[in-house]
Amino acid sequence: MEDLIFKRGNKTPIHYRFKKSTRDCQNLLIVMSGFNIPDPTIYDFENVLTHCDSHILWIKDDFNGLPAYYLCNEMSFDIEAGVSSLIMGVTDYLKTNQVSIIGGSKGGSMALYFGIKHNIKNIVTAVPQFNIGSYVSAGTYWEHVGKVMMGNITDCNIATLNGKLPAMVEHSKQKSSHIYLFTSPTDAQYPTEILPHLPLFSSYKNFNLIESKSSLISEHSQVMGYNLRLILSLIYQFENGISPFWGHIRNGNGWGKN
Repeated sequence: MEDLIFKRGNKTPIHYRFKKSTRDCQNLLIVMSGFNIPDPTIYDFENVLTHCDSHILWIKDDFNGLPAYYLCNEMSFDIEAGVSSLIMGVTDYLKTNQVSIIGGSKGGSMALYFGIKHNIKNIVTAVPQFNIGSYVSAGTYWEHVGKVMMGNITDCNIATLNGKLPAMVEHSKQKSSHIYLFTSPTDAQYPTEILPHLPLFSSYKNFNLIESKSSLISEHSQVMGYNLRLILSLIYQFENGISPFWGHIRNGNGWGKN
């Protein structure tokens, strides 16, 4: 698949990949990437979407070899503006209102952020971080990313980044998106990233919460893989114009156990 570059004059270029739909599918699926090791900038979901009929837009979070949460460099949010322009441009090119967006962890944060920002119909987000600034602050594994995003890692810059996603969820006037949030109380990030922010979704009538608790889940990175078949089932339904309402469900063999 060809690597493409969205150029915007002297502004930050956005790297992406695009696949045209098969059959008569009108759905556009946008894929946001999480942190990966050893290369934190690779595309997610390249292999598992082989059987999808959607148009697929993969957006790369790669700016001089490092991710930036698709947002900023030295607190300049030109990257965010570029990603938004790419999303709007591809949507306009395809002339479709059937749009879905998906991501896990960092990608889940940004699937939620850009999904709500652009009133995307279907948003699939797994184990997102809400406290973005804190996640890349001094002393964390991704401190080097935070230094590039913020320029200087200060309490003020951390607070600004921490407020981005919660503010988008809370203050958006568009509340009709079908949101599917996958999480797990086994995830160490659950008490700080998920639980305190669930009330923000109280006015979203199509909000779905999927909580997984299983002997197969012991850490953050396993939640999305555990639910991959459920996530693919959602995508296949989106491709047929179906956005199911699940409400609050729990899956896995760990419920009712100490």
